[in-house]
Amino acid sequence: MEIREHVELRPHTVFKIGGRARYFCEARTLEDLRDAVHFAREKGLRFFLLGAGSNMLVSDRGFDGLAIKMGLAHCSINGARVEADAGVSMARLTAETIRAGLAGFEWAIGIPGTIGGSVRGNAGCYGTEMKDVLHSVSVFDSEADRIRIFSPRECNFGYRDSIFKKRPSWIVVSAIVHLEPGDPARSQKLVAEFSERRSRTQDIGSRCAGCMFKNVPWGAVDKSSLTKKIPELQKFSRDPVIPAAFLIDRLDLKGIKIRGVAISTRHANYFVNVDNSTAEDVMALVSLVKDRVRRSYGILLDEEVQFIA
Repeated sequence: MEIREHVELRPHTVFKIGGRARYFCEARTLEDLRDAVHFAREKGLRFFLLGAGSNMLVSDRGFDGLAIKMGLAHCSINGARVEADAGVSMARLTAETIRAGLAGFEWAIGIPGTIGGSVRGNAGCYGTEMKDVLHSVSVFDSEADRIRIFSPRECNFGYRDSIFKKRPSWIVVSAIVHLEPGDPARSQKLVAEFSERRSRTQDIGSRCAGCMFKNVPWGAVDKSSLTKKIPELQKFSRDPVIPAAFLIDRLDLKGIKIRGVAISTRHANYFVNVDNSTAEDVMALVSLVKDRVRRSYGILLDEEVQFIA
């Protein structure tokens, strides 16, 4: 495994924004990962794991530590049991499971990241989340220098949350999901429907990190007074969350731009790097939106995109 110095992180992110990492390596095996963590510990460095580069924004000043590109990318299917390394993309695993005649993972075609990141953030789409299909997670405990196995209950999954967000020293290295026998033709039809919906409502292929903000759980607001104040929210009253995109769109913020970054005209929760944007531009737009939403609804939006600095 080669550890390089002063590596541009911009090309490794979907946003195409950010400075350099002091050190950078790609871990293709568990031993590589262990060596990388040991290197960081010996030098007293912070480290972070880089998957597909979605759902993250790197500081313009870069990262004064070790960026570890997760290159573990093996997957295997045995009956209804599917095991995938953290670096396997969600789109690839969707295709693999359909080819194997399994159903229940079609929703994941809408997730632009990897298995590791999706477990860490309990990624979800079209009504299903990782916790709904997960059997177990293998984790490298970088402080104890050992592998640990977590059940879904032990992962403490919440809305776009898990125990691994609170314990960054626990690194997801693989996951096992259990699916059901299915009809490949029906699964392909579902994938096509999901993909068509995404292409119609989201900026697929653009320099965008995904949803900037988490949707708002009803439990975090006074539902009665908020729906009385904003009757349009009644249509989401039976859902677990209020779409952040709806709140932003209602304020006519689609298309607004700060220097190189703009809010998508298709999806109000997507920020797009339209003209060599900087992280500073993005954070300025984030602050503007959060302030407008707070003043209009009394709601403080929480970022879903992780800021690396």
